[in-house]
Amino acid sequence: MRTVGTPEELERRRHLAVRRVIEGYTTEEVADFLEVDRSSVSRWVAAFRRHGDAGLAAHPAPGRPGKLSHTQEKIVFRWLTESPTLHGFPTDLWSAPRLAQLIRRDLGVSLDPEYLTVWLRRRDYTPQKPGRVPRGRDDGSIALWLAQDWPRIKREARRRSACLMLLDESGLLMAPLLRRSWAPRGRQPESREKTNHREKVSVAAGLWLNPRRDKLSLAYQTLINGFFDNEAVADFLGVVARQLRQPLTVIWDRGPMHKGDPIEELLDERRGRLAIEPLPPHSPQLMPVEFLWRCLKYCRLCNFAPQDARQLNEAVVRESNLIAKDQILLRSFFHLSDLPLPRALL
Repeated sequence: MRTVGTPEELERRRHLAVRRVIEGYTTEEVADFLEVDRSSVSRWVAAFRRHGDAGLAAHPAPGRPGKLSHTQEKIVFRWLTESPTLHGFPTDLWSAPRLAQLIRRDLGVSLDPEYLTVWLRRRDYTPQKPGRVPRGRDDGSIALWLAQDWPRIKREARRRSACLMLLDESGLLMAPLLRRSWAPRGRQPESREKTNHREKVSVAAGLWLNPRRDKLSLAYQTLINGFFDNEAVADFLGVVARQLRQPLTVIWDRGPMHKGDPIEELLDERRGRLAIEPLPPHSPQLMPVEFLWRCLKYCRLCNFAPQDARQLNEAVVRESNLIAKDQILLRSFFHLSDLPLPRALL
């Protein structure tokens, strides 16, 4: 069986094997190093002695030549890194029929979409669901915040012996997120949900580090059939700040619930004890608490259809209490985010 690799790679490997044998290494040592059979090394050495460099030349793999040349393949791969709208398609969707149409139009080669699907998979291309990215997100400002603001925030908090808290809000609806569940073939399981209602549970949660940066803690508050505006957020943050003995630095997004008179009044009341730092716009990947919401919705409470909002609230409180006791899980929220974990927690 022919070794996997381009002709150039195979030829370089053969030359390296012969050179090592000439330098005094045994064929067994060279074969182990290159992870090939010992007979292959012996054959390459014999071919070199008979024909010189020509005896080590690698020939293209046998079989029917591909319909696309090497240059044309590079062009196709470049297309897949670009938006389909740049090539006249109405949406940002790359499909095998669209790619086949573009290859036929621009390269003059006809390929069946089914063949093209197999061809792409063999080259490590797979159909993937796009991630949602806000148009207002600026990757440059996010990188600058991580390089400059995040070290400054940690440095100033350390100088004040302050706790660091990352705070966010979310909501859970009566209709749960559904995941696949085992059931007899042909008997689809059912989730009986309450309909024609507006019941929900809103949650505010703060993941905070003590001044030594060696332990994570979770503070949270729930509202049944309510929502966290700036007054509710200020009340929650005020309770947390008063319960902590140390000063507190809060990091959160730039949502409207984090602005306004209630927040300013709390800052005046806790002057010198409370500092607030905003994240860059549209940067949820920097918020570890986002992964707390995923844990609750996609893992702990998936397929849970409560009778009413009070039962949902009881489940949220129960699971949040369990999560708060799990240091490994709390650290995983940091690891999953793009916010670097403090060195003391590594």
